[in-house]
Amino acid sequence: MGKEAEIIRERFPDVLAVTGPAQYEQVVGAVHEAAPMPPSAFLNLVPEGGLKLTPRHYSYLKISEGCNHRCSFCIIPSLRGDLVSRRPDAILREAEKLIAAGTKELLVISQDTSAYGIDMRHRAWPWKGARSAPT
Repeated sequence: MGKEAEIIRERFPDVLAVTGPAQYEQVVGAVHEAAPMPPSAFLNLVPEGGLKLTPRHYSYLKISEGCNHRCSFCIIPSLRGDLVSRRPDAILREAEKLIAAGTKELLVISQDTSAYGIDMRHRAWPWKGARSAPT
């Protein structure tokens, strides 16, 4: 529904934020902006590395969301939208955080892993002071 932000805001003018598929950071940012929570050792129980539902030695690393294919048996494009690749620098930052938290094996996942980067053609991204090669 985030693709229809204007319709949502028109019908519900008191809505504080509208986000699209896979915009997890924007959702968290909107919640923190609308209802900031004072720091407390008793309330902030989530560790710096985040919470994981997998064993400590491996983690899933999602590189994109959605799919550009319209297979008759699949609902993913309807739910997740078209392919949106994550920026390489964001993926590398997340990988570093996971490794620092004890991950030994990264499982790279997405709905269509082979299509990663198609939507970001010929763009360079900064990484630790240098520019990456275009994808």
